[in-house]
Amino acid sequence: MPDLTINCPKCEWAPEPSDRWTCECGFSWNTFETKGKCPNCENQWETTSCPACGNDSPHESWYVDPSIAPPPLSAHDQMLTKRKRLIEAQLIHYGIRNSRISYLPYLDFDESQFQSPYEVGCRILVLWAVAYTASFSEEKPEVKNWLMAVGLWEKVSHAEKLLFQKKQPKRVLIHLTWRLQAMLVLCWCVDLVTELPSLDADVDSIDFESIIDQLPVFDDLGDFLENLHYRAKEEIFIENIINEIATGYFRDNFLGKKTDDSTINDGVSFERHQALNWVRKFGGISEWDETLTST
Repeated sequence: MPDLTINCPKCEWAPEPSDRWTCECGFSWNTFETKGKCPNCENQWETTSCPACGNDSPHESWYVDPSIAPPPLSAHDQMLTKRKRLIEAQLIHYGIRNSRISYLPYLDFDESQFQSPYEVGCRILVLWAVAYTASFSEEKPEVKNWLMAVGLWEKVSHAEKLLFQKKQPKRVLIHLTWRLQAMLVLCWCVDLVTELPSLDADVDSIDFESIIDQLPVFDDLGDFLENLHYRAKEEIFIENIINEIATGYFRDNFLGKKTDDSTINDGVSFERHQALNWVRKFGGISEWDETLTST
């Protein structure tokens, strides 16, 4: 149908030629190649389920005549729509099917508001120090002395300093070891990590040692902080929004006592959400302890 575009009437998801639907007879094919008619048993499907949002719609309503479609979007809105589709596709991949972005300006961001790469580098080293000390409490004096010697102690937040000042409960120490996940996403932001592990990756499979080997831990900082640079900030923003929506999804599931149908590790997602909100100074807040993680 060269004169028609095909979109889900509920969420605007657009099928690809490789997408498949399965008939009751067991045959799989692209339903839009035959207008909903199974080539195997010739059953005519009146409704079609959307793999993205999970909703059924009349098959005919998927076809849109461009001549009666709304006016074309501006170049800026086209860019925001592209971001919307990238984010929603990732959420669908992780099993979050019904979180849709209906307000395009939500996907706008100001690159000038980001923390400097220098500050990101400082936070990477502080997060390593916190996670390391939470795991090896006997190293606490040495870590603190190093932080003070290289001028990073002032970058340690008030809450983090408590780790070095008094004994912490085991649950707090376990929580602080997860700061490695925040460290990891910040390393990715400044290109110390080429690819960010997926949110459903096995956390035990992440090679933190190779990442930490790039950091001047227990050493002079040299020009480490001066040579850092951001990767494309749009990539960082998109990852931030994915984790923001995931945080809202987990919160709603908890409050509503709903089943988690996603494949996301919620602990990893929360650490990324906080770290990336800090990077973007979300809500105008630049202090780590005050970083907003509500949605």
